Amino acid sequence: MASMDNTIVATAMGTIIGELGGLDKFVWVTSAYMVAEMAGMPIFGKLSDMYGRKLFFIIGIILFMLGSVLCGIASSIVQLSIFRAIQGIGGGAMIPVSFTIMFDAFPPEKRGRLSGLFGAVLGISSIFGPLLGSYITDHIRWEWIFYINLPLGFIAVALIGFFYKESHENSKL
Repeated sequence: MASMDNTIVATAMGTIIGELGGLDKFVWVTSAYMVAEMAGMPIFGKLSDMYGRKLFFIIGIILFMLGSVLCGIASSIVQLSIFRAIQGIGGGAMIPVSFTIMFDAFPPEKRGRLSGLFGAVLGISSIFGPLLGSYITDHIRWEWIFYINLPLGFIAVALIGFFYKESHENSKL
């Protein structure tokens, strides 16, 4: 969700600006997300080392979903920028914690291959994100580029909540 979100939003920005206005502030929609995500990564990475990965991964997904709902109901470009920052904080938790979960869950000899798969997901998201964003914007409404994250987020929370058994050997570093 976090890796594809910026590419989906970028293709919808013309339509969003057409409805909300704020051509002079549209750069903040992407910048707010990226700044919040980059600032959150080291913080959530360290917190997940100290207090557990599962908790902070779920917190990240929930923040991302909250930001998605708020983005979908935004009535101005300034609101959308603020709500994208909330989404970015969630993304800042999801990205580093997902990598550490992967490294915790698999032995060292399989980690290289899995890192390659994560890279492939990032590459594929940069191809399909704009296609999905333009399709949703053209055939549904731009708000749905944010609402699409909700069912995916609920599935992710359920899967992590039920199936990820956390080892506590890395906590309290």
